[in-house]
Amino acid sequence: MDCVEAREILSADLDHEASIIEARSAHRHAEGCAECRTWFDEVERLQRRLRVREAEWVPDLSSAILERSHPPRPGRGEWIRYSLAVVALTQLIVALPWLLAGSDPGATVHESRHIGAMSVALALGLLYTVKNPSRAYGILPITAALAFTMLVSAVVDVIRDSTPLLGEAIHVLEVMGFALVWMLAGRPGSPRFVRRAPRSVKSVPSRQRDAA
Repeated sequence: MDCVEAREILSADLDHEASIIEARSAHRHAEGCAECRTWFDEVERLQRRLRVREAEWVPDLSSAILERSHPPRPGRGEWIRYSLAVVALTQLIVALPWLLAGSDPGATVHESRHIGAMSVALALGLLYTVKNPSRAYGILPITAALAFTMLVSAVVDVIRDSTPLLGEAIHVLEVMGFALVWMLAGRPGSPRFVRRAPRSVKSVPSRQRDAA
């Protein structure tokens, strides 16, 4: 094997393109040829410099990514999660008789079970959110729509005297559930206030202090 052929194989071996037999023959040639050995060392050193280099600087986007991912904010001591669990369990206890026995006053058995099924499903969804706070933002539209429609229908029924005010008080649970889920989801849509860094006070030169 001459030097030209050996150097071609050695170069291909650096790129992992030479076969095992060719690489062994080329390295055996380089061991007995000082010029090829020197050439191979320089090429290997150059290739290492090109491949191994300092990582390029990239901006820190962690705050922006976390802001868009809507991380949960359970509050100090996780009081929001505990309050949401109480609301969900209360709604579940109230709605189970409607679902199982159809005992919702002012409604037929069929209507009572439909209302109970919807309330039980919402309660289970809130309990799931308590266990997995990262899901709060996803369930927020459902709780918002349910709380809004329940509140509007309750107000209309009370104004028309079709139902007593005390009978519509149960819908406070839906409104409370929505408020707690909204807080747990990080209060999306609310204005965010960013604290400004305090201005640095420039030092006054000694001559100006003396003149003052």
